[in-house]
Amino acid sequence: MSEIDMAVIKPEMMKPYIWLETSDGSIQQVEQEIAMYCPLICQEIIQKGMGSSKSCAICLPQRVSPVTLSLILDYCRFHQVPGRSNKERKSYDEKFIRMDTKRLCELTSAADSLQLKPLVDLTSRALARIIEGKSPEEIREIFHLPDDLTEEEKLEPLKNTTDDPRIRLLNRLYAKKRKELRERERLKNVEVEEEHVDERSVDDLLSFINGNDGDPKEVKTSKNKKKNRRKKEQQQKNSSLKEASEVNKVVVNILFCFFLMKKVNYLSY
Repeated sequence: MSEIDMAVIKPEMMKPYIWLETSDGSIQQVEQEIAMYCPLICQEIIQKGMGSSKSCAICLPQRVSPVTLSLILDYCRFHQVPGRSNKERKSYDEKFIRMDTKRLCELTSAADSLQLKPLVDLTSRALARIIEGKSPEEIREIFHLPDDLTEEEKLEPLKNTTDDPRIRLLNRLYAKKRKELRERERLKNVEVEEEHVDERSVDDLLSFINGNDGDPKEVKTSKNKKKNRRKKEQQQKNSSLKEASEVNKVVVNILFCFFLMKKVNYLSY
């Protein structure tokens, strides 16, 4: 907290303790001077006058649990004391961040919600050291993240700002793998399309159901039957058309004869 903010606080507003409510609904009393090291808490006290009593407790963000609040207050309690050397602060910080990855992530999130930038920077650097040089799979395992990437997304080329020959080789291997995946996907799509086109006759399908579809001779016989059937149907169709044509000729001839007979009778009168 800056000196200007301290100057704004009126004497009657200064309390030795304030009340804070964490994400689980529990309310605890803490030293005001220590708590005000967090900018968000400081703003709640100065601008809104909150935290003066249990019924007027400051509601902390959801990401601040009782455990993380305790750690944050320990950090503030050490760093708000004036006169400490940089060596002392550095030594304390190195010991302070010796915790499991999950707790470190929770602490980073809670410190960020309280706008406590020095602690956010400290924990972020610690997390960066943990994931440095790790593969995406290792990072997901460290932070227990779900593996929601596709096989092709995992093979995206790596940035090679230092022109490392190992990364160049790895990127070439990734490119080859991506090509294989695309070819495999293309063949899969072709197979799906072929499966959708089924021109087999009822006899062919019955043969397949009865387990004869795998025999090449049966397949060939089925195709020949289908071909013969089509030829027979075409012949029947041609025959029907021919018969219809002959009938039409006969009808025309009859009508013509009838017309001539009428004409002769008319002339005879």
